[in-house]
Amino acid sequence: MGIIFTFLIGLFMAFEPITDNDWFWHYVVGNVIDKTHQIPTHELFGWYKDYAWTAHEWLTEFCMYKLGPIGDIAIMLIIFLGLYFLMAKMLKVKFNKLFDFKLIYLLMMTVFFKVTGPRPYILSLVFMAYLVYVVFSYLDDNKKFNKLIYTIPLLQIVWVNFHGGSSSLPYILIVGILLCDLFVKFFKFKESRWTDFKLTKDKIKTLFIVLGLTIVASCINPFGYKMLLYPFTNMADTSMLENITEWASANFHGFFGIYLFVIVAFPLFNLILNKNKMKLHEIGFQLVFLFMAMRSQRFIGMYAIYSMWTLGKYFFVTDEMYETLRKPFKKFEKVITVCFCMLLVTGCVLVAYKQVHSFASYVNTNVIDNDGFYSDEAVKQVIKLKPKRLYNDYSQGGYLLYKLNEYNALDDVKIFAYGLGDVFSNEILPESRSIENLTDNTRELIEKYNFDVMLTTKNKPLHYFLDEMKEYSLYYSDDMCYIYIKVM
Repeated sequence: MGIIFTFLIGLFMAFEPITDNDWFWHYVVGNVIDKTHQIPTHELFGWYKDYAWTAHEWLTEFCMYKLGPIGDIAIMLIIFLGLYFLMAKMLKVKFNKLFDFKLIYLLMMTVFFKVTGPRPYILSLVFMAYLVYVVFSYLDDNKKFNKLIYTIPLLQIVWVNFHGGSSSLPYILIVGILLCDLFVKFFKFKESRWTDFKLTKDKIKTLFIVLGLTIVASCINPFGYKMLLYPFTNMADTSMLENITEWASANFHGFFGIYLFVIVAFPLFNLILNKNKMKLHEIGFQLVFLFMAMRSQRFIGMYAIYSMWTLGKYFFVTDEMYETLRKPFKKFEKVITVCFCMLLVTGCVLVAYKQVHSFASYVNTNVIDNDGFYSDEAVKQVIKLKPKRLYNDYSQGGYLLYKLNEYNALDDVKIFAYGLGDVFSNEILPESRSIENLTDNTRELIEKYNFDVMLTTKNKPLHYFLDEMKEYSLYYSDDMCYIYIKVM
């Protein structure tokens, strides 16, 4: 019962208008793929340079466009439902049990994933959960997974086309397991808490076959073998780590910081307290995913998904401990059960009301919340001006593309920057951030690019700087935007 309410709260938390700036440009790319029947190999919408581009999310973008905004939200909810189910299976939560302490961590994660809107990344979360569940169940001699292990190469074909940026995980996971086994056998450690596991010859053979097939499957995409290396170059990009918030390390200040700390720390706390013998690769991957989560908050979700496995298998609260904790409250068990159920129902109702009310208010505007983005009138004014060297804020570029596409003006107006971080990382990304955040070289950068029209929002400090520049004059403003044109 508790798990049902956990699922519902997670789904209601994800039920919101579209506000993710990346969704907008993914949608436009999907439109281009649908119209041209071609997968882009270079950046399409900018005026500055003809950058090469590995469109590693092309299939998701195509589907996003074909489904439309409402369809994308609906599919996102279905995807999250599947993700919650896989996480619950890894946690080994009993569906017929009112409450399990492990449900607390599952509830924290269902709420955490609320921050992830409809975008290709959420597919990687589901693929990751399936990968861990199948591979580690196979290693634990669960016979029904003897055949399911061979679905990993098929998963890889889907993964590399839907979200190639994270598609290295299947073969990294298998290689890591094989290396851990080799490490234990080579050094011949005495049996201890973490070395009492060695792969059988049959399992090693199977893993090598699956590894080979997975590597071949990684090449079944429009970019071929290049996708084997792309995820590594993508994750090693220091410019994205420095300039994109979701790629940066987590900020542990404030309430949300404490929340993130609990998500990260609890699985480690559990590993310290549990007394069971663990496998070396299980500890190793816990540390690898911890490093990734500390390096970039983007990977906290993947770290937590992997942690579901270790929590489910090695949870420090045993049945005996549970009964000991339960014993003093047996007299009040019915009252506690009723109160707990009422609390769960109340929580679901409140979350549902808030989220549905928020969603309903945007139904008439195509379920898109453009609060903080560019106003429609400002976009129309830009189209009217037909700039050759437009400036726009990096963080707002996706929405600008969406509106230009809506007004059939993509050919008339090329923009400066949008959320294509891996393409713009070496030049456009850091320099556009410098301009919008008013660093010391803002003037030099404006002169370098020689913008003829500059579009910015009221929540950015750039407009104060432009007010003082003699080279630019205010052309248009409203309660959201400013447009400046260069004085000839």
